[in-house]
Amino acid sequence: MKDKNFIIKVGDLLKEWGKVDTLTFEEKTTSALPNLNKEGISGTIVLRSLNQDSLYVNLENISCTLEETCDRCWVHYTRKVVVPEYVSRFVISEKIKQEEQETSEEEIFVINARDESIDVELMIIQAIKFQDPFVSHCEKCEKELEKISDEEEIEEGISSGNVIFHK
Repeated sequence: MKDKNFIIKVGDLLKEWGKVDTLTFEEKTTSALPNLNKEGISGTIVLRSLNQDSLYVNLENISCTLEETCDRCWVHYTRKVVVPEYVSRFVISEKIKQEEQETSEEEIFVINARDESIDVELMIIQAIKFQDPFVSHCEKCEKELEKISDEEEIEEGISSGNVIFHK
């Protein structure tokens, strides 16, 4: 198995059903996460061959640090993201993907049949993006908001995310 950015050769897995392969990576970057800090993305990828046409890809302990802006006080801060596990399936053709996506809730990606490779970049980005909070707060604002009850928040006219309550 070769790793070229986020491209992984999986031809050997497709030929040997039931085979498992593991890849650990560090300091990967992607332009799809412009607020990713210089440490990049780290984690483990476990590939499990199902048959000649598909395999499961399990992301484990994906971690990165993102540079964020607080939605409340507009201060810049860093937010550590850890994804313990994220699983998707890869299939050999777009046709198989479309057929199976209709009856499946799991995310399905396509294997590049020409060179028997997969690109896990989108999968990793999705795993990280699913960890995004609805409202981004720095540590100071987070602590302040924990102290304020919902009733006090409405009476005081304090912002809760993008909504401001007034008397």
